[in-house]
Amino acid sequence: MEASPSFNDAYASPGPPVWAGTVEGAMSLPRILIAVALALLVACGGDEPDGNAKQLDATFERFDGTTGRFSDYRGKPVVLNFFSSTCTPCRTEMPAFERVHQRFGDAVVFLGMNVQDTVEGGKAFVESVGITWELGRDPNGAILQGEIGGVGLPTTAVLDRDGRIVYVHLGPLEADELTKQLRDRSLIT
Repeated sequence: MEASPSFNDAYASPGPPVWAGTVEGAMSLPRILIAVALALLVACGGDEPDGNAKQLDATFERFDGTTGRFSDYRGKPVVLNFFSSTCTPCRTEMPAFERVHQRFGDAVVFLGMNVQDTVEGGKAFVESVGITWELGRDPNGAILQGEIGGVGLPTTAVLDRDGRIVYVHLGPLEADELTKQLRDRSLIT
């Protein structure tokens, strides 16, 4: 599937076949059914009970080249948002998440994970949408696909205070729904 670019393709780097944006041309019925089935699987996985949730112990590269560890954030809930400069819904979703981030301050860690872009492309995109939260890179989609089970962008995961994945959402997520998910899991008051 070819994504319809909404940002400068010069910044894109090779990566996994992650769907981001709109698809040019019609999709065949089998592809639509597979996409719907995968989306349902991911959505259902987000409702996994906290006691059985997988703990995320991966490391990642930050935009400045240093290494980050998800274990560094233990003790606080984490909103983990996977994005790309070629992801049209990411461009709308991220500013809404920024407002939630500003509202809750240090009570919740927001961590954006750039998929597929070069460092320069990721930085340019983040500046264009006005994000102030922490950023990392998942250039090959190893964390998105291997750890979270994501199949497209945007994908948002919520980690509890112990670093367990307690919610995963494929596609754009409304700020009100994100806030509800954090409240329903007693991660904010």
